[in-house]
Amino acid sequence: MVNRKIRRRDDDFWNDIQDFLENSDREYRRFFERWFDAFDEIENIREQDQPGTYVYGFTYRLGPDGKPEFKEFGNIPREYSERAELPGLEYREPITDIQRREEETDITMEIPGVSKDDISIETNENVLTVKVDKEGRKYYKEVELDSEVLPENVKASYSNGVLDVIVKKPPTKKKEGKRIPVE
Repeated sequence: MVNRKIRRRDDDFWNDIQDFLENSDREYRRFFERWFDAFDEIENIREQDQPGTYVYGFTYRLGPDGKPEFKEFGNIPREYSERAELPGLEYREPITDIQRREEETDITMEIPGVSKDDISIETNENVLTVKVDKEGRKYYKEVELDSEVLPENVKASYSNGVLDVIVKKPPTKKKEGKRIPVE
């Protein structure tokens, strides 16, 4: 009887592992199909004489629900990508690294060939927008954050083609309770 209980738990464990691997494999294959299609699209861009170097890639992590999450990045013009964040074909998406911490979010972007005066950073609710409008070097990136972005909580520095932005999270307001008299 003891062996049967242990065996059922073991079977459930291995079934969960198998389900996870099958889901991961399915997502991985679907994503790679799109990824290789992007290479064909890049070749089409080159044939149309759109100048520049194009970057396309993805990151992979396990989400809070235990399912795999794939996130694309790169600077492929909007008409060749399913992402519609870029305002026009001439803009590129800078390669971006986002580190979320308890008290702040650190954002690092590669924006070479511009000066700090060319960089515009704006906030709107929980979105931080970085835009560069320099002749020959146009970048655009929207970063969605976990909470509302207050301009006074944002600090940015630019050096050697790398933009570092630190967004401090606003302090959470503790709701004060109301004392109820006992009659």
